[in-house]
Amino acid sequence: MLFKGFGFGFFVVLAVVLNLDIFAINYPTFLRQHYDNPKSNVRKSYCNAMMQSRDMTKPNCKPLNSFIHDTKNRIIAVCGSEGTPFENRLQHSLRPFRVTTCKMRGSSILPPCEYRENTSPRYIVIACENRLPVHYEEGQI
Repeated sequence: MLFKGFGFGFFVVLAVVLNLDIFAINYPTFLRQHYDNPKSNVRKSYCNAMMQSRDMTKPNCKPLNSFIHDTKNRIIAVCGSEGTPFENRLQHSLRPFRVTTCKMRGSSILPPCEYRENTSPRYIVIACENRLPVHYEEGQI
């Protein structure tokens, strides 16, 4: 009987941890992975340079990543008055942002990493904790 209760408790804790894992990164990590304002002027391919300089190419290539080209304050505002609740604890921006999305070329996630870019205005969907962005929802592009 004790083991049965332990198993259920373990399952509940595991479910909570796995559910929170998607939002496990924090604000500084969010900034490193998704903030670039003004848009960096790089000599070679923007996406190849940015993904490498922001540590998203080792040990494996991150398949998809977006950089938001706007002020930190305007991005943070999506967690408050400039956002509206969206599925599963996410916030949808009320206005579009200038965003560059980097998508891997090919199917191998092993370096060297090669990316193609798409820059366009779009609404962003983010997760917030303590009124700060901690996750960019790439699936809502």
